[in-house]
Amino acid sequence: MSANSSNHWNAFYQRWKGLPPPLRPHADVVRAIREHLPAGGDPILLLGVTPELAAIAPNLLAVDRSEMMIAKIWPGDAAGRRVRRDDWLTMELPPHSFAAAMGDGSLNAVTYPDGQEQVYRQLLRFVKPGGRLLFRVYLTPRPGETIDQVAASAWNKAQGTFHAFKWRLMMALVARSGVANVAVAEVRELFISLFPDRLKLAAASGWSEADIASIDVYKDSTEVYSFPTERQFLSLVPKTIHDVKLMPAGTYELAGRCPIAVMSLPE
Repeated sequence: MSANSSNHWNAFYQRWKGLPPPLRPHADVVRAIREHLPAGGDPILLLGVTPELAAIAPNLLAVDRSEMMIAKIWPGDAAGRRVRRDDWLTMELPPHSFAAAMGDGSLNAVTYPDGQEQVYRQLLRFVKPGGRLLFRVYLTPRPGETIDQVAASAWNKAQGTFHAFKWRLMMALVARSGVANVAVAEVRELFISLFPDRLKLAAASGWSEADIASIDVYKDSTEVYSFPTERQFLSLVPKTIHDVKLMPAGTYELAGRCPIAVMSLPE
């Protein structure tokens, strides 16, 4: 992990507790994932250290590459629950040793298509035949919003949270370019060009100056997120996975763009 990537996550964890959905999973999302986990006590693999998902299985291994996220976000190892610092793209685990793999936005935290394809290859190695993959995914709608439409909405106090606004801005970039990947540093630069006067924006939008300042987490960051369209997302699901469903869960802001992908592996 580069220094700039590390700085990104250092700043991110400091704001974690104050983040609302969709950046953190709503209770309805947690409930839906729990309902689709296989029965029994076989191990579950969690990509990331999302606290809301850490306690929904009696036997769970979480994997995250960020030492800072593990130290500050992970609720702690316990009986049947442990964390390992590793990279999802290169980690080595016992073959076919997990009944399921799950995550919240995990597939959006890697590049499209290469990173997502590699994650799938890894999961097919580690999850048992007949197991499940359960991931909340963030999808750019079609037709998507334009950058001008998203920017104009910021002057309306009924437009929603600043954090959802940031995602809408990223998705508008994807809709414009057709490329699923978004460099977060680019998003910050675009925001600065659109809104040079943050005090004026705060007064018009109702967002706090602290929430608006959260965009600065992206300064000099090397992180790249991916927000594929539904068609792009489905095109990467391995052909061996025969049953794929995108299930809505909850009515929180942007819930319609954040379905749970439920995928069943062949026996």
